[in-house]
Amino acid sequence: MLETGDFAFDSVTGANVQVLERIEAWGYTSYRVFNPSTGIVYKATEEQLNKDGGTNTYDENYLRYVTLLSKIKNETAGGLLSSLASGVIPLPHQLHVLNRAMESNNIRYILADEVGLGKTIEAGMVIKELKARGLVKRVLVVCPTGLVTQWASEMQEKFHEKFNVILPSDYDTIRRLTDNEDVYGQYDQVISPMDSIKPIEKHAGWTAEKVEKYNEERIYSIINSGWDLIIIDEAHRVAGSSGEVARYKLGYLLSQASPYLLLLSATPHNGKTEPFLRLVRLLDEEAFPNAKSIVKEQVAPYLIRTEKREAIDNNGNKLFKNRVTHLVSLNWDERHTLQRELYELVTDYVSKTYNKALRNRKKNMCLIFLLIIMQRMVTSSTAAVRQSLERRLLALKTQSTHLGNLTEEDLAELDIEDGVEEALEAISLDMEAEIAELELIISVAKQAEFQHPDVKVEHLTNTIDALQSEDPSQKIIIFTEFVATQKYLQKLLVNKGYTVTILNGGMSIDERNEALREFREKTSIFISTDAGGEGLNLQFSNIIINYDLPWNPMKIEQRCGRADRIGQKRDVHIYNFIITDTVENRVRDVLEEKLSVILQEMGVDKYSDVLDSEVAECDFTDAYMNTIAKPYKMEESIKPIETEMRQQLKYSREYKDVIREEKDLTELVGQESNFDVDAALRLMLAYYDGWQGVESTLIDRIGMTDAEITRHLKTDIIQDKFSPILSVGIKDFPNEAGYFMLWELSISDDESNQRVIPVFVNESFVLRPMAGKRIMEQFLDAHSRLTVKTVSNLSSEDYQRLEKMSMDFAYDSFVELKEKKLQKNQESYNKYKYALQLRTEAADHIGIENIRKSRLTRLEKEREEIERAFEKGKQVYPDFRLALLVRLEA
Repeated sequence: MLETGDFAFDSVTGANVQVLERIEAWGYTSYRVFNPSTGIVYKATEEQLNKDGGTNTYDENYLRYVTLLSKIKNETAGGLLSSLASGVIPLPHQLHVLNRAMESNNIRYILADEVGLGKTIEAGMVIKELKARGLVKRVLVVCPTGLVTQWASEMQEKFHEKFNVILPSDYDTIRRLTDNEDVYGQYDQVISPMDSIKPIEKHAGWTAEKVEKYNEERIYSIINSGWDLIIIDEAHRVAGSSGEVARYKLGYLLSQASPYLLLLSATPHNGKTEPFLRLVRLLDEEAFPNAKSIVKEQVAPYLIRTEKREAIDNNGNKLFKNRVTHLVSLNWDERHTLQRELYELVTDYVSKTYNKALRNRKKNMCLIFLLIIMQRMVTSSTAAVRQSLERRLLALKTQSTHLGNLTEEDLAELDIEDGVEEALEAISLDMEAEIAELELIISVAKQAEFQHPDVKVEHLTNTIDALQSEDPSQKIIIFTEFVATQKYLQKLLVNKGYTVTILNGGMSIDERNEALREFREKTSIFISTDAGGEGLNLQFSNIIINYDLPWNPMKIEQRCGRADRIGQKRDVHIYNFIITDTVENRVRDVLEEKLSVILQEMGVDKYSDVLDSEVAECDFTDAYMNTIAKPYKMEESIKPIETEMRQQLKYSREYKDVIREEKDLTELVGQESNFDVDAALRLMLAYYDGWQGVESTLIDRIGMTDAEITRHLKTDIIQDKFSPILSVGIKDFPNEAGYFMLWELSISDDESNQRVIPVFVNESFVLRPMAGKRIMEQFLDAHSRLTVKTVSNLSSEDYQRLEKMSMDFAYDSFVELKEKKLQKNQESYNKYKYALQLRTEAADHIGIENIRKSRLTRLEKEREEIERAFEKGKQVYPDFRLALLVRLEA
């Protein structure tokens, strides 16, 4: 008969459990039991519980696994690295962000780390710290649509923070289900797509009243919802090209609606003062009254930035791998005569029409965008340009054309994928002539498709074959600008036996998630458009093929950043496919040559050093299109771009200095310990798999945020008191015979209030205070040589004797933990009270009256919660459990 508190072996689950309650009814006896390794409470029958013996078997891998897991828990408990248990080990630059953000009570910053350094993680760390300090409760994240899923999953997986995603399609449903007009008020933590909530000035077919109602529902309902912290990702988008654009209005309203604000942007300053001024004014209007205030001394308190070249890992080593670019130059031959003819026909069509459209550029922006699409599409794939030409022809024949609403500003912001539908219906300048010309081009395109596969295709398959022959498990990312090319390549590669996943901007969030999962787990090739690829984390692949090249080099840099990120274990190889005998290639050659000369004059070493910033923001489109329109005037067409590049680079040093942050990240290496947590976690997983008899195939690529690692870190290891115990000998290590133990001491459920204590008692039951640590170090040393077997378990009396001696030994550790907990509780109470005062003061300055009143009312109610939390925090719940017992042989 088992009693409450007894441990038993569950023969059904194969786990040791503790009896919480014995239940007797109608002659049946059952038990409510607790599995400490999973935290699950469940019912078990008397027959399945065995008090006398278990069936677990242990070996050297288990010994090393438990010891290393205990070491990791000790190393990460208590300090800033305590977030490890939630799936995050901060890198030095991320730790720097957290330290900087907490320097003052005015938490309004631009987090401006370069691409790939983990700004989402940094924001998550700030959220956790602010919540721990009692400064925030309601958090809103506003980001581009393509990043919504990434934000939600990273907050959940790495910080265990549940954020509710509210899409435009969800608004009416939530309002109906909750019977409440305050849709956003139903949740304390929300993610919302940027463009779905920006105010609109007008909408085709809508009255002014309907536009106003839409803005009230989508904008002001979210603004009026009383946020403590608002985060805007890709925040440079809300800086806008003028203070009147919709995104800037959204940014301004959001900045006024919360006392705490984080703006995330890898490119906060593009060389133009006005957008940057608008951006920093969102943080503090009074500090930045005009452009003269954009100086380093004034900007520095508001901006936190690390560049890739200075980023290091937790061992002080360079964080990023090398990037190797391969230029794949392609030439049409006799097999591709019709492709060449098609290119020439499309280019001639674009050239003539573009010259006419320029006579009234403002009126013809939609048509100009169509011509840009056609010119870029003809070097992408024959299938893509043929399909678009056919749709254009249909629009002309059915008289479905219209002027369109595209502006110069829209053209600058649009991804090539976004505006295709509207562009295809652009008004024609000469409908009859255009129809005849398109019919001829389409006829040639159809013939070209049958003549031979596109010139790039053979080189693509050869490249893929070569890469996969070196590594059959190699995963390859292919980027294209067009969905039609994407589908063409998908069909072609699948027919050749490759496994392929696609992603584009037209896919829903669920479809996007499924595509990423499929590529990670199943397929070897991933084909993405630029709009689809936004925000992707694909560092498990190190091969990128740019099947067609955008005219803006920043787009190429963004593509490369999908794989060239934190966690990439190999050098990143980039293959750029270029057809040499094209106007575009000649323009690219001249531009790169001129840029090279300018960079040399300015003393800049690498072209890649400017891709993240100034030159990348130059509009290369006009240079390409004007050259296509008038090939004989190439130098003249390129001259404005050359002048702009030279001017931007001239001022680049000045404003780069404005946003550069001077710091020494090496000071943050080993701040808590010189223990290599990253390597230890991988080794721990290897030991575990070895114990389970599983081959660890992905050890070298597994990330620190992997769910499998998080599961281990949350596992409570309890010594099996029924199965035989390990008997261990350590070669070339002088020790007595006796008992080595690992005891887990805790005074609350918080990981920071837990420690694992090594204890050694010799076979005469004499405690050796220093021996426990030394023996533990031997077990942690992967090179130590151990002889491991099993011996009979100890008697209950011996267990009790060892527990009493160990508890006496651990008493000082218990007192230390308790004092730290109580001190932390008192500090938290003091900070929380002070935080309420600060939040009240901040709320007094909120510009929107109803938000201010609502905030002050809620803050008043929180005071009682603070007192209750303080009283609860005074309580201590000591627990002392045996995680491991080993018989040590002399």
